[in-house]
Amino acid sequence: MIFILTGAVGSGKTTFLRGLVDELRASGMPLDGFLSLRVMMGGEIGGYDLFGIRDGQSQPFLRRTGPGEAQRVGPYVMLPAGLAKANEIIRRSRAGELLIVDEIGLLELEGRGFWHALKDVLFDEQRRSLVVVRESLLEQFRILFARVQVSVFEKKDWPELSNLLRGAGGFSVKIKFFAYFREMFGTKEKDLNAPPGSSLRSVLEILADTPARRAGIFAGDELQPHLVVMINGAALQASTGLETALKGGDVVAIFPLMGGG
Repeated sequence: MIFILTGAVGSGKTTFLRGLVDELRASGMPLDGFLSLRVMMGGEIGGYDLFGIRDGQSQPFLRRTGPGEAQRVGPYVMLPAGLAKANEIIRRSRAGELLIVDEIGLLELEGRGFWHALKDVLFDEQRRSLVVVRESLLEQFRILFARVQVSVFEKKDWPELSNLLRGAGGFSVKIKFFAYFREMFGTKEKDLNAPPGSSLRSVLEILADTPARRAGIFAGDELQPHLVVMINGAALQASTGLETALKGGDVVAIFPLMGGG
């Protein structure tokens, strides 16, 4: 599912997104992606910085001058380090998260920029993305994604988009951590907002938000052999395992297999 935020240049798309990100984060919705923040130099727009939604870090992205071999976007040069950061953010995003991309431009629609990282996410019908597309490029985007479910929100519809996403926050699951998992996650328990239709696997994918946490939970695509996960006090059923469907109010306990001698 792709949500498109569109509007004219200077209509406030990024400002709206910054507020929306704060609202969705407060609701517990898992997010990743980036915003493009304007950089003023000498009283004029000197370029844009890439602002990572998950880590809050900024990276110079577009500037009026840069390496000669860099890709150009209108009057700007796409800095290689900024492009690498955009690709990294898109590729690390996970199923269950809302990926926010500000913005998709002509460069991406021509198969350049960060398109190669982004296309796999956008064409995945199991993923949800919120992307900014200028009005002048909207028709090209519609043609490219004719086979994907797309909803377009013009400026007059932005409040509706906000209400829709906040209302699509899914359901709450309580996660309880034991033994060294408490140190790994910095708490004994947490309430996690899971997207509609979430399985145990998708919830654990949300929890595995750093390399260390992922290594503690997963061995490849399966659970670590020393890991025990229980749902509402019961062991996982062999028939469903990680694909066990969760519902609001479920309690998931995570702890290492204890041994002795």
